[in-house]
Amino acid sequence: MRKATIVIAALLLGLALGAMPAPLRAQAGEGQERMGLRQRINDLYLLRLTRALELTEQQAARIYPLLTRAEKDKAEVQRRMGVDLRRLRAELGRTPPGEKALLELASRIRQDRRAIRQKDDDVDAALEDLMTPVQKARYLLFKVEFLRNVGENLGRARGTRAQIKRTP
Repeated sequence: MRKATIVIAALLLGLALGAMPAPLRAQAGEGQERMGLRQRINDLYLLRLTRALELTEQQAARIYPLLTRAEKDKAEVQRRMGVDLRRLRAELGRTPPGEKALLELASRIRQDRRAIRQKDDDVDAALEDLMTPVQKARYLLFKVEFLRNVGENLGRARGTRAQIKRTP
């Protein structure tokens, strides 16, 4: 891949990160750590995607904002869904649980899951118009392999962290 494409990709990534709203950057504690991890994974995704698909500068300029916006939207839905999942667990822990609250929370969680899937489908449809047939095929493989690798690495990291915490 040409050096200029990597430079353009890095610049676009920097612009996308700089556009992050201040409230998201200002979160403290575990929320900030989780946001930082999510952002690092997104950065890694964009850089590896650029290499795997051999994106042109023009493609990168169109794809990066699309993916960055979609990930921000999905992160907000996932945050909201996480709150509802905690509320659902708490409600189920009550004796007796409130059926009306359970139904409402379950409905919102299902809606949020559908919204995330729809956002992924919308992104895939938009990318279809921006990629060559070879890139489309590479993209399918890339998504599966990237997500699998990230999951495996996170699992290993959690296992290592758990072992460190247990050691006196």
